Amino acid sequence: MKCNAWSSLAISVCSALVLTGTASAHLSIDPARVTTGAEVDLVFSVPNEDDAVGVDHVTLGIPSDFDLDDAEAKPGWTQSRTGQAITWSGGHIPKGQYATFAVRGTAPKRSETVLFNVLVGDRTGKSITYRVGLDVAAGAERDSGARSLGKAALAVAIVAGALALAALFAALYVWLRPPPL
Repeated sequence: MKCNAWSSLAISVCSALVLTGTASAHLSIDPARVTTGAEVDLVFSVPNEDDAVGVDHVTLGIPSDFDLDDAEAKPGWTQSRTGQAITWSGGHIPKGQYATFAVRGTAPKRSETVLFNVLVGDRTGKSITYRVGLDVAAGAERDSGARSLGKAALAVAIVAGALALAALFAALYVWLRPPPL
């Protein structure tokens, strides 16, 4: 890919390609861009493209300037934390499938691309390390995780409540109005 476009999106994409290499092409992070200093939920989609034994451990190395709050508890997996690393082990990702692993924290306070190291391995000792970039920018799109979805659900509930209240008043008006002459 030729990286000569000057838009910030093109620069971000080109930077991510240069910094993360080809190994991260199959592992993804959502959202890929967050606002500086924002509280975020990050979801890593971890594939097992060709390991017949099956992936049984995943370790996320969290950048030092990302303030890690907590990590998702996954049924069937044991979780441990050592400093800025979270390891899920004992589960199973069969060949040709993927699993998601989520963390919650606060993005760095300055604009930059932070790199997460994601080690994926099986019980035979075979492993691969992915380097996944997260763009942190002032004014970037907000977190698309559970917090944003919760706010959207609250807004929908408020609108639905207002509509139900309006329907109730309309029904009461029809019921209580005087009969026509």
